[in-house]
Amino acid sequence: MSSTTIVEPTPAERIRTVCTIPHAAVLVTDQYDPVSVALHHMLGEDLVVAVPDDTPPMHGLRAMVEINDISPLPLRERTRSLVWISGRVSETSDDAALAGEVAEQNPLPALLDVGNGTRLLRIPVESAVLADASGAASVPCGDLADAAPDPFADYEFAWLLHVESDHPEMIGQLSRRLPGRLRNHRIRLLGIDRYGVRLRAEHHELSDTDLRLNFPAPAADMAGLQRGIRILLGCPFLNGLRAG
Repeated sequence: MSSTTIVEPTPAERIRTVCTIPHAAVLVTDQYDPVSVALHHMLGEDLVVAVPDDTPPMHGLRAMVEINDISPLPLRERTRSLVWISGRVSETSDDAALAGEVAEQNPLPALLDVGNGTRLLRIPVESAVLADASGAASVPCGDLADAAPDPFADYEFAWLLHVESDHPEMIGQLSRRLPGRLRNHRIRLLGIDRYGVRLRAEHHELSDTDLRLNFPAPAADMAGLQRGIRILLGCPFLNGLRAG
């Protein structure tokens, strides 16, 4: 009896992807109230976060950053996953230089507020955990440092919103590939990455079910992503749908 391996991003890759895109996040320590995090980015083995200028000094404190990966679509439960990253805070002496390092990899708009309302902290990662509807996974720090975010992370939110508002028929086409037991569920888009499309089956009485439809092969570039989408839709020779 043959078995099929489901190809999907590793927990380490998923955490790196979540850290790349702006999400609601808080920093928690034992000594102070939770602090809102204006930006978060993995820089090597460190998590860099921006906190308000009036945040108390935290150098050396053990801290945990919780990042809430929220869908841009109005799902019944909008949280797609939660990420918890822990370590000891290191205050930086040169916010401008650190902001420049982050900007080279990820030019986040919130970097413009560094030195003008926010300051940066480095947190060398000691532990990282990803949790979603399927369970929780602890990720070794070395795996997290070696992993890369999904190459289409910046494209995902715009694509989800575009299909939801302008091409709802696509969801019906994708739904035909799902098991028959889900036909009385409401099928929603959940995410897209280089391996395929994620869907959520919502039911008014039962728990939601998250599923994945994989591309024939992981997408290496935008052309490959568009080709994978067309094949899942059953129209490999049509032009792909782009966001915007």
